[in-house]
Amino acid sequence: MQAPVFDRRRRALGALAVALVDPAWAQRGPDRRITVGVEADLQASGLAARLRTAIARDTGLAIDWRPGPSGLLLPQLERGELDAALTQAPDLELALERQNLVHDRRPIALGDFVLVGPAPLKATKKSAARGDPAGIAGERDAAAALGRIVAAGGRGEAVFVTPGEPSGARALEQTLWKAAGPQPVGPWLRTAGPGPAAVLTLARDTGGYAFVERGLWSALGAGSGLAVLVEGDPRLQVSYHVMRSFRVNHPGGKLLVNWLAGPNGRRVVAGFGRGYRRPA
Repeated sequence: MQAPVFDRRRRALGALAVALVDPAWAQRGPDRRITVGVEADLQASGLAARLRTAIARDTGLAIDWRPGPSGLLLPQLERGELDAALTQAPDLELALERQNLVHDRRPIALGDFVLVGPAPLKATKKSAARGDPAGIAGERDAAAALGRIVAAGGRGEAVFVTPGEPSGARALEQTLWKAAGPQPVGPWLRTAGPGPAAVLTLARDTGGYAFVERGLWSALGAGSGLAVLVEGDPRLQVSYHVMRSFRVNHPGGKLLVNWLAGPNGRRVVAGFGRGYRRPA
């Protein structure tokens, strides 16, 4: 059965875009595979898989995703171990760009984090209210919510879970700790293992609080016994960027960046949902 006219036209346009980037692309079979680092939250939420399918369909590029925390992916990109990367660590990205260690940095998606924790329960005639020991449900100021968690943790009433690797989540969390005051220490402050899901798992197991990327929460939060307690603070908004390494020059690298930052990439991001939005 023939492909619908729309699909045939889209593939033709993709082939034309490939030819404009590299006229010899059609003869470069092995070069169609490109190694790209991706912030692990995007992998866990499912957006990375959706993008890979759409990119392969439109351009013929076969993406080998290398998921990890942005703080580790960017040094790998700088060393030329990756052809490109999708990360969420603006300070580090800009520092590398200013040093001409990465280039072609373009926004591809917007998202945000939420502060999750034990859901507050209403008191009944038979039991007192419990859940949300820090009393942060509905708070709009994420730094103020952290201050309440610190106080509850000091009383032995609350647990806070922090990422154990240099991810975008940890960078955002550190910014909020600075706004809330000196970052405290204590047995109530727990460090999760590697991987974005580890924070959510430890928060579930301890009844603790944690910052979780909304896309990951939408994918994995159901059944955790936790709830979104704080959201909407502008400081919780994040931007994902794609960029290329200066040390390698994959023939499809420019095509990848243009597709992700262009109308096709934005359409996939907007259609995926789970809190992701196309950049302005």
